Amino acid sequence: MEKSQAGLSHYLSGLFLKDRQVSKRVFNLVIGLVLIWGFSLNYLAVAYFPVEILHWINPWVLLVVVFGSLMGGCLIMLQYPLPLVSFLGYNLMTLSLCITLSLLLQGFRAAEVALAVEYTAGITLLMIITSTLVPKLFLSFGKVLCVIGGWIVLVEFTWLLLFGHSHDMIHLLVAMSSCGYIGYTWAVACEYGETLDEAIDFGGMLYIHIMNLFMRILNLISSLRS
Repeated sequence: MEKSQAGLSHYLSGLFLKDRQVSKRVFNLVIGLVLIWGFSLNYLAVAYFPVEILHWINPWVLLVVVFGSLMGGCLIMLQYPLPLVSFLGYNLMTLSLCITLSLLLQGFRAAEVALAVEYTAGITLLMIITSTLVPKLFLSFGKVLCVIGGWIVLVEFTWLLLFGHSHDMIHLLVAMSSCGYIGYTWAVACEYGETLDEAIDFGGMLYIHIMNLFMRILNLISSLRS
């Protein structure tokens, strides 16, 4: 019994503390599990997190903490080639977005949130299917998406400084670029992904793009209905 437990402990430590090559089926399964874990944390945070606690925190302090956790978690996830460390970074990144969602969704109706979820799920599935069928098309978008994303960030940041809020056209542009990023990330994952750590990394990147798409669609739906 002790030998079997020691063997299981050794296997699990080797699985999560050492990166290893996996089959495409396992690779895609891990990506799916990573996404399900992130979305589950989002749901639990929105449903049960006492958001009133956040109102006691200075907004600028909260912004720095959330942004720092998001960037720190993303860097940990992408830079460390160990599955367990990458997953911990992913959780740090996800928890920061959970706080953002808990605050953001207070300003929207339940019907708007449900519709945004439906649109996001449908568009994500469509982009994944399309990038699976024509991966070379999406692989050629990498540099273009990088340039477009940089310009959008600069424009939105400038707009926020000048007017204190984003614009519907910016939300639309970000939503469109997020669609491209979802297809591109999936195409790269299918083409070059091989290891367990890479599966977690690609799952985390897909999670960011999907959540960005969701928040932009939600803002557009609310704007159209108001």
